[in-house]
Amino acid sequence: MTDQSLETIVAGVRCREVLADLSDYLDGALAPARVGELQAHLAECSNCARFGGRVARTLAMLRQVSAHDERDVVDSVMTRILAGS
Repeated sequence: MTDQSLETIVAGVRCREVLADLSDYLDGALAPARVGELQAHLAECSNCARFGGRVARTLAMLRQVSAHDERDVVDSVMTRILAGS
């Protein structure tokens, strides 16, 4: 996303604000009202939804890592990121 596209307002929320709150959103650490605002934005903004989906998938993979598998997981995650999945 370009700096200009980060200023886009969808469902009353700027893309920049969604990205700033994305980690807390994925961790379930936002107030219900804010969750609703972000969900409305994500439902209408394909750029943020696509980016948020990639972040969510990456975090899910990283949460499955055990200490002894760390090197293999890092290699796997990097491969997937570079492949765009």
